[in-house]
Amino acid sequence: MNALVRDNSGGTYERVGARINMPFSRFRALRRLEAKSRTQRELASMMGVDAPAMTGIVTDLAERGLIVREVHPTDARSKIVTITEAGRQILNDVRTSPGIAPSMFDVLSTEQRHQLATLLDLLRQESE
Repeated sequence: MNALVRDNSGGTYERVGARINMPFSRFRALRRLEAKSRTQRELASMMGVDAPAMTGIVTDLAERGLIVREVHPTDARSKIVTITEAGRQILNDVRTSPGIAPSMFDVLSTEQRHQLATLLDLLRQESE
């Protein structure tokens, strides 16, 4: 499965970035906040980026109204990042936009795509 994804991912980052009019890293961050709020440190670790890069991503998303950043209730040094409804709309827009997925998905029916999405969501939830 890993080889299939990697061999067919060409252009996906660019298509998503163009669709949402921001770098793909912003989409990655929103996806990781979809299931639950996280500290900025947790988010950076999940994305494999350093603290300054994460600060830039979070600041950009907050300025766009796609996330909110609040002081951690028990650790004033930490920030909790939460996706907004506008951020969820961005995720939904990408997921439902034709032409975002690689062309290999064209072989699947609408029902099969929904089944695959459900299975991938299960895997994503388990990994988080």
